[in-house]
This record gives sequence, C-alpha cells and structure tokens, in this order.
Amino acid sequence: MARTAQEFLTSWWHSRIYGEARPPEALDEAVAECVADGADEGLTRDALEKAAGGDLRTYIKEALSKAEGGDA
Repeated sequence: MARTAQEFLTSWWHSRIYGEARPPEALDEAVAECVADGADEGLTRDALEKAAGGDLRTYIKEALSKAEGGDA
C-alpha cells in the first residue's frame, strides 16, 4: 500500500533531517531532495505542498530549525 504524502513527509524528515543532522543552510538542497524522493514514491510536489500545510519550504525550514535545536 502506498504511503500518503503526509506519511511520506513525516518519515522523510525523521530520516533525512533529524537522522542526518542537516544544518539550516541545507534548506534548498533538502527541499529538492524531498521533492525528488517523493516523486520516486509517486507523489507530486503539489501533494507534498498540501501535506506540508501549503508551503513545503517553510515546513522543511521549521524541521531544520527544530533539528538544530535538538527538538525532535
């Protein structure tokens, strides 16, 4: 069974943001990787944007900030 965009995002940021301890400066790279990884699972950028509350970039930026502060 395919994951929903929300399930994908939750799993993705746990493994790719917290798991890799990315700095906030990696925002552009992280967004591009998220979109590419989502596409590999059949998810469109639009679906990811919606699952992220309408703004994938802000969603990932907040995840990066939380990870940097150790607030997983």
